[in-house]
Amino acid sequence: MPKDYYDVLGVPRNASTDEIKRAYRELALKFHPDRNKSKEAEPRFKEINEAYAVLSDPDKRQQYDMYGSEEFGQRFSQEDIFKGFDIEQILKNMGINISFGGFGGEGDFFDPFGMGRGGGGIGRQADAGNNILARMDITLKEAAFGAEKNITLRHVKVCASCNGSGAKEGSRIVKCDTCKGTGQQKTIRRTPFGIMQTITVCQKCGGKGKSFEEPCRTCNGTGRVSSVDKITVKIPPGVDSGTRLRLHGMGDFGTDRTGDLYVEINVARDNTFERRQDDLFADLHVPFYIAALGGETEAETLEGMTKIRLEPGTQTGTKKVLKGKGMPHLNNPSRKGDEILTVIVDVPLSLDSRQKDLLEQFRDTTKSGKDRDRDKEGKRRFFVF
Repeated sequence: MPKDYYDVLGVPRNASTDEIKRAYRELALKFHPDRNKSKEAEPRFKEINEAYAVLSDPDKRQQYDMYGSEEFGQRFSQEDIFKGFDIEQILKNMGINISFGGFGGEGDFFDPFGMGRGGGGIGRQADAGNNILARMDITLKEAAFGAEKNITLRHVKVCASCNGSGAKEGSRIVKCDTCKGTGQQKTIRRTPFGIMQTITVCQKCGGKGKSFEEPCRTCNGTGRVSSVDKITVKIPPGVDSGTRLRLHGMGDFGTDRTGDLYVEINVARDNTFERRQDDLFADLHVPFYIAALGGETEAETLEGMTKIRLEPGTQTGTKKVLKGKGMPHLNNPSRKGDEILTVIVDVPLSLDSRQKDLLEQFRDTTKSGKDRDRDKEGKRRFFVF
């Protein structure tokens, strides 16, 4: 089961840099083998250092959050994880004093890569191309019906001249003169934990142990070239903001595996509809006479205008549900949400004289007998006065 670095440090996934630092310091003090002599202290200390090495580095953390713990563990070696991670300096900056030989004496090896004491063997690191994340803005209608959109992508492609080998055509393959054919390079250095031996992949041959006499002139022996291409992205119906579409093999080239392109969708705000999952919400403005008398009016949907009937006496705030007129479900486009309309009765801002007379007549006919008598009595009092 891959490690969840957030669980290792006991912090939430949205933890700030300071929260991660405080959690690491507390755990480092608790499990440092100079303070904790239990058997599980050393492996636990290595585990929290690994977690902090990733989560304290913004770039590594971003990669970890994007890939997830399982794929991150497949793509990044322990060497990658601890690259640029100076344990001695980090602990000193946190005020944690460390004695030499903390892991059993001056002659022991501290191995943060988990290869065993004294340094173990290390094979060639897989040459996997990077995944690429791009972002795309679309409209609500494009999200509803699907679309094809083009993006311009800068990525690394296989060199067409050498087909990724890095060698000039006809060049002879020879033993790597840096690692003498082993594919490995060994480094030994003194640390606060004792003597640390690190075995890494040979940078010149990439762990293959072999090289070539003449490099390819097109790619200078790298086997890859930078390219800018226009990519067509098919957007399926039902996507929402935050949806990531995966285009297999469209990332950076690698001799063992080419990365993928992830396109993150952002659905722009619509002037008519508000989306809540697969349902759409909108206001339906109707004249006051239709609301009072009932009748047909038109409402806007994603597919165009449609006629709906209102009952007499419809009030502002009344809900009308148009079944199946919402957004399609991403994983089942035949299943659609609803469109929910909120009726808003519009009152005219101005009236001509005839309209005023008619409304006054309507007002008079709707008054109760007591109201009419009260009005008449008031007029009589007025004229007597």
